[in-house]
Amino acid sequence: MLFSLVKKDFLIVKKYAAIMLIISFAIPPVMVWRTPEASGAMGFTLSVIFSIFMLTQYVSLKEYQYPKATTLLCAAPYPRKMIVLSKYCFCLIIYAVCCVTFGIDTLIFPALGSFDVKMAAMIFLVITILLSVYFPALYKLGYEKTKFAFVIIIMASPVLFAFLFKPENAVKFGFLNVIPAVMITVFSIIIGFVVYFVSALLSIKFFEKRDLT
Repeated sequence: MLFSLVKKDFLIVKKYAAIMLIISFAIPPVMVWRTPEASGAMGFTLSVIFSIFMLTQYVSLKEYQYPKATTLLCAAPYPRKMIVLSKYCFCLIIYAVCCVTFGIDTLIFPALGSFDVKMAAMIFLVITILLSVYFPALYKLGYEKTKFAFVIIIMASPVLFAFLFKPENAVKFGFLNVIPAVMITVFSIIIGFVVYFVSALLSIKFFEKRDLT
């Protein structure tokens, strides 16, 4: 059941999935030219944010344009809980694909460095926190009000991460080098999933209260 719902979301974005795949491949190499000192981390972060939020927003737009489709799903043997969880799984799959594309990029462009599991785990934590705020807001307030949050994330993230990854600002995160990489990786993944789980519970609660008539 969950698989069918996730598949449905990918069918909705199938026209743009190939474009986003190309973009996720292209962003890290472009960052080599723009910010060579932090091209790997920044390139991977931006490719994940753009891919997940662009595709998720497109699914939300289509569901907003055709509200009867969601009503029919709820009328069919698809619990509202599964409909919400499918969105969370949808984003996790996109994140996994971005990891693969970035790994391929590092093989083609040595300037990006190697695929760092610790970096991937930390970015996973950042993404889950963003999504853990976005999804409950989406199910609570609706597409019309949350689409502005999407625009802000997409427009602000390149500027914000360019600032954070500057060498003079990166020093402020130097304390992370003292912590064992395994500990950072494990804790980032655990905290990310815990936050994601709590967010899913909130989203389910909000969606179950929504009047779809």
